[in-house]
Amino acid sequence: MSKILMAFLENERGIKRYLSRFFSRSQDIDDLAQETFLRAFAESGRDVISPRAFLYRIARNLALNERDRMSYRTTSYMEDYPDPSVLGAGGQVTAEDMVEGRRKMAVFAEAIAALPPQCRRVFVLRKVEGLSQKDVARQLGLSVSTVEKHLATGLLKCSEYLRLRGYEVGAAPLTGHVSRDAPRYGTAAGSGSDV
Repeated sequence: MSKILMAFLENERGIKRYLSRFFSRSQDIDDLAQETFLRAFAESGRDVISPRAFLYRIARNLALNERDRMSYRTTSYMEDYPDPSVLGAGGQVTAEDMVEGRRKMAVFAEAIAALPPQCRRVFVLRKVEGLSQKDVARQLGLSVSTVEKHLATGLLKCSEYLRLRGYEVGAAPLTGHVSRDAPRYGTAAGSGSDV
């Protein structure tokens, strides 16, 4: 198990408490905690002296960026409506769902770590950092078609990794830029424009 993953599991509750200083909605806090882990894990090849401090620094930066982004957005989300009937009954997250989500996130992190190095770099820049395919290609000195091939390979390998460990792999994207709008978990068959 990586130092980053261990540090995240040990400090997840504290990180979420810290993020609650910036946001009140648990969905925002959970999404930012997840993105904190994914960004830190993407950097796990670096020699991180204090994984805990590293995680908190990433959480702080993400929270400030998200707060700035939200202040410029005028879109209302269904969760913001005062009438709970708008959302239906499926809006509750149980403790079991949270535990299962953590397990799946750990397996997903393992799947990313198991990718070939160049494929992993492309996958993380596109799916975790949220860069466009053109930006990924420019940053890594690759063609856009090579980026697309690495993304397709990454999606397939991660999906297979999850499937072999008993996680249902459906038609939703495996992961996108992790944000409050993005599906939290799902799988591999993505369209070329979204990959």
